[in-house]
Order: sequence, then structure tokens, then C-alpha cells
Amino acid sequence: ELSIQEGKNRQVRRMTAAAGHPTLRLVRVAYGPFSLAGLEPGGWRELDPRQLDARR
Repeated sequence: ELSIQEGKNRQVRRMTAAAGHPTLRLVRVAYGPFSLAGLEPGGWRELDPRQLDARR
């Protein structure tokens, strides 16, 4: 498992390829402070005001 705070899809793929482990599947599990658990691909959910404040 690899965790980075910021970066791009290709950056992760290059890093793992350089270590001899090409990336087969890349999954985003969070976006900033928001977990994406239970959210389907292409799905969305409304944020309450408290969550919006956490974003700042």
C-alpha cells in the first residue's frame, strides 16, 4: 500500500515502476478530509456546513 498527500496519477505510476512494481490498479480512497468509502464511482453526496468548514 502506498499513500501520498498530493500528486498525480502518473507520478504514482512512475514511482512504483521505478521500484520495479508497475501499478495495475490505482484507487482514490479520500479527497482531502473526505473519505470516499461507500461512494460509488461517479457518485456524489451533499456536504453539510460543518464539513465545508473542515475543507478550509
